[in-house]
Amino acid sequence: MDRVQPVLVLVVRAVLGVLLAAVLSVIGIGIAWGMFVFWGAVSHVTLLLLFMTGAGVGAGIGSFAAWLRIDLAPRTSVLMAVAMVLILAGIGGAWGGFQFGATREVVCCVGPAIGPITYTTLGATIAANGAALAMVLIHGMGLRRDWQKFRVGGPSSAADASGGAGAP
Repeated sequence: MDRVQPVLVLVVRAVLGVLLAAVLSVIGIGIAWGMFVFWGAVSHVTLLLLFMTGAGVGAGIGSFAAWLRIDLAPRTSVLMAVAMVLILAGIGGAWGGFQFGATREVVCCVGPAIGPITYTTLGATIAANGAALAMVLIHGMGLRRDWQKFRVGGPSSAADASGGAGAP
């Protein structure tokens, strides 16, 4: 059970992160659409920038909320830095998703067309959760490495130095 629990926690957080990031990304696109309409903007480029930013911010916040560990509450500056990294990853993923989706054409009209905005949402969601997963894994490996150092320098090495009567 000790080996399964960390993997299970990662899988559950990843699924929760994808769901939260996708929902908040779509909400961010809706807010961006409202800002575009009510501000009276007319440029197509402005609309696309608002869409990408809204999707990225929503996905970054959703991913941050899903991967946040309340039991290891770091300083506020660290939390803000992690949130900014995830939001920037979400915006970058939204841009990449839009660039990918803008070049796709549906060959047949059998199924529903997947537009560039859908790819924008998917790109933001994948990038924000990928960045969060990478940070969690890197942080976890750092903690495990420190734990191994602690165990290596523990009582067994002192017994080895005094006469070799340590446990195998």
